[in-house]
Amino acid sequence: MNIRKHIKKLFESLNSEERSLVLEELNIVNDTNNEPPKDASVDSCPYCSSTLLSKNGHRGVVQRYKCKACHKTFTGVSGTCFHGIKKKSQFDEYSKLMFEQYLPIKVMAKKIGISVQTSFDWRHKILSGLNAESKGFNGITEIDDVWFLYSQKGRKGLKYSRKRGGSKRKGDNKYQVKMLITADRKNSKDFSVTRIGRISKSDIERKVGGRFNKLCTLVSDKHRSISAFAKSEKIAHVNFKASEHTAGGEFHVQTVNNLASRVKTIVNHQFRGVSTKYLQNYSNWFAMNEERKSDENSNLKLQDEMKQNKKAWGVFTNIEGYYKDFIEKLSERTYRCPTKRNWSSAIQNKDVIGINAYL
Repeated sequence: MNIRKHIKKLFESLNSEERSLVLEELNIVNDTNNEPPKDASVDSCPYCSSTLLSKNGHRGVVQRYKCKACHKTFTGVSGTCFHGIKKKSQFDEYSKLMFEQYLPIKVMAKKIGISVQTSFDWRHKILSGLNAESKGFNGITEIDDVWFLYSQKGRKGLKYSRKRGGSKRKGDNKYQVKMLITADRKNSKDFSVTRIGRISKSDIERKVGGRFNKLCTLVSDKHRSISAFAKSEKIAHVNFKASEHTAGGEFHVQTVNNLASRVKTIVNHQFRGVSTKYLQNYSNWFAMNEERKSDENSNLKLQDEMKQNKKAWGVFTNIEGYYKDFIEKLSERTYRCPTKRNWSSAIQNKDVIGINAYL
């Protein structure tokens, strides 16, 4: 007799009162396994950021709270990437595997034993929970832009044949999505999806302005917008023809070129292209893995960051809104075929979740 049948036989031998006690104990154990971390700080509402909170009973052993401003209830994991997760052990396994190797969504789904849609949602919940820390740059700092073809991969309802967008035209054009990569010779790196089309001085200021030490030396090719930016920031600037690849000695952009080559390989080959809508998420993923290389405690820090970031659910549920604003404000493309997915607990206040990080 296997264990399952044996437990069932023992349970059937109990009277109704004993069965109720057993079921109650099992519910407590189940709730304990899904309990938010003990140190999860609940100091503000994840929906409106109000600090006027009150305790509002329990769900099992999980403490619930109610906001006196917007009247919504929540727990310690509300707003984080753990929001609404029912398969916590599989989710933990998924996040661990995700930061060990770059695997397509379908492969991840098969390995973990979940549906493709769940695999897609979990990936972007986790990526939405990564904090984009704005570090300063010191010493020699390289800057360059890397191009990705505009893509609407996965967008339903498009009528024209090339559903993934793009153009066969060569050179800088209005179908090229520009990711600005900035890196010093230490460990400060920034990957920012900036616009579709040619980058301007204001784009660079919006993404990395005010983050350069006065002793910085900016190194780039002869991009007029970068030269104008360096002048406005009052920092030294060394440039050279792109065909020459270096200005001599230590003044080159090989660090940035190496990063650009690797991130393009991951996006275009390992994932067979990603939608422009999610390109910033994938660049954050790559940046996180680059930072983790030099930190032995990176796994613990990553888990803590995921549990503490209360903006993740808001970013995840508003990603379509970010994409719409990006297309309308920072490109000449047309926003088409909006997605119809919605969540009852979606956070609609874009100011709460930091839209400026995406535009």
